[in-house]
Amino acid sequence: MIESIIQNIELSLKFLAKGGIFIIPILLSSVIAAALIIERLWYYYQARCHIPTFFPQMSSFVERKQVDEAISLCENQRGILPRIFKIVLQNRHRPTEDIEKLISVAGTREIQKLSQHVRGLGIIGHVTPLMGLLGTVVGMVKTFMQIAELSGHVNPSILAGGIWEALLTTAAGLTVAIPVVIIYHYFEGTVDRFAFQMKNYSLELIELLKYD
Repeated sequence: MIESIIQNIELSLKFLAKGGIFIIPILLSSVIAAALIIERLWYYYQARCHIPTFFPQMSSFVERKQVDEAISLCENQRGILPRIFKIVLQNRHRPTEDIEKLISVAGTREIQKLSQHVRGLGIIGHVTPLMGLLGTVVGMVKTFMQIAELSGHVNPSILAGGIWEALLTTAAGLTVAIPVVIIYHYFEGTVDRFAFQMKNYSLELIELLKYD
């Protein structure tokens, strides 16, 4: 079983090696993209909190004027929203305009952290197909240079072999780029959802405090 796996790995490496030097940056980009995706998924997991449970519980404390308990609840919850709510609760005696400015500053800081490395994924998703295309163009140039050197007298099988080897880099670039671009847009949507939650629930909390 292990020998079979090793043989498959060796065959895959030999297959990729036929793509030329441009396979190396494409593979390197795939490793970097995988590391960034894992890091972002973990960060977003840590940034979440269960709003359907947390917000009603905190609102209940605020309605009963148990603000200290509400602040304590925020401190004991992980995630971005509890940190934003804590700022609102600690500054509840200040004018609404001041609280909104504090939320804006804190929210911008949190959005910046959420967006970290996401642009890098976008760059990888857009650049790897271009690297693959460049590798294919270079490979095709070499193939036709060989044909020219042989004055056109070349075996069709050799010509076909040179072309498919040249196309390997395009295939590799697209294989990396397609999932990276999909995940990049998913992460953008995740950041937008966090931004909406921060704004929406913070305003609800401000209104609740004003009512009380």
